Amino acid sequence: MSIVLFVALVSGSASSGYRARFPDLPDCEAEGRDLGELLVNARAALTRGLDAMAGAGEAWPTPTPLEEIAAPPGVLAIPIDVSVDDPPIRVNISLGERLVQRLDAAAEARGMTRSGFIAQAVRVSLGERGPAAGEFDAANRRLQEELSALGRKITESIGPESPFSRRMADLDDKVYEGVRRAADSVSAAMSRRREAYRAATAQAEAGGETAPGAAEPHP
Repeated sequence: MSIVLFVALVSGSASSGYRARFPDLPDCEAEGRDLGELLVNARAALTRGLDAMAGAGEAWPTPTPLEEIAAPPGVLAIPIDVSVDDPPIRVNISLGERLVQRLDAAAEARGMTRSGFIAQAVRVSLGERGPAAGEFDAANRRLQEELSALGRKITESIGPESPFSRRMADLDDKVYEGVRRAADSVSAAMSRRREAYRAATAQAEAGGETAPGAAEPHP
């Protein structure tokens, strides 16, 4: 196994996400919502690109040194390292059609090429975890950390003790208090009307007059 370094040109922002391209591998690109995700995807894209070239019998390009890369304004040049097998050789193997279909589906689900998946399967069979497994574990840990951080941010933003929740609680209290006061005002007005009606009725009966109105007002 050996380590190779290819320079990626990174552009974008935290709000729009990031994109990386490799000057030495024009067809190799990657994207990510943040720099951590971009790094994981860039490594995977670089590995796939090199595997595809090896599978096609093409020689890998010579990596351009970082100091020789001219990055445009606003673009960051970042070296991306990947672990690769020693110089690849072509091997002809025969597999059943259905097995090849399952192999390709499994490789695609893991973001790997067919040859890369076969090589990794061989390493596992030989008792080696290999760099792909280590990168997957590291990417999984980073993903879990990002999800945990996102959960904390959501809790801080809209959780029970967040400023948003406190503002909503204050608004609920104000609305409730306004409704209560309006109800009290209506109730008091109706009580005054009933008292006035009863007083007028008592006065009319005392003077032998007909009580005003046909009936006592309803609340």
